[in-house]
Amino acid sequence: MAKVLWVLKSGNKLYSKVLDDYPYYVEVDLFSDKSLCTCPLGGNCEHVAAVRDAYEKGLHFDAGNVEPMNPEAVAWDYLSRVPRLALEVTIAELFSSLKRDESGSESAMLFLRALRLVRETGAREYLYPLGEALEEYSSVFHDYALVTGLRKAYRVVKNTLEKEPL
Repeated sequence: MAKVLWVLKSGNKLYSKVLDDYPYYVEVDLFSDKSLCTCPLGGNCEHVAAVRDAYEKGLHFDAGNVEPMNPEAVAWDYLSRVPRLALEVTIAELFSSLKRDESGSESAMLFLRALRLVRETGAREYLYPLGEALEEYSSVFHDYALVTGLRKAYRVVKNTLEKEPL
């Protein structure tokens, strides 16, 4: 099932990132009704339909009329203004990444971003799923020195939040 992470409207175009078996990028021209998706179908697919649905429900960021060179960077500029939403998007990306990241690099970056957002928002309820993600990561990449650093970063955030009053 396609999960829309974000939708960016710029002029007559929508740009989006959608999670499914893999992450896919979608572009929709609202004027011509043409679409592009990086999935094997190339467009007019469930990912495009999910993006249109999110847009019609008002779930998008409006970037004005400037066509963005990097829509994801623009979307993250908006997401960073709503840290809880950025955290939810990051957690979704992290668990998707753990299923397919052969090098561990993307998953590690997403894990660290999630930790920063948990610390910033004080969202203790995300510590448990992040602990599970860390265990999954550690079991796959057990021989990576990076695992030690990720465990330490997790402990620091967990200890910091546990010391803070509710």
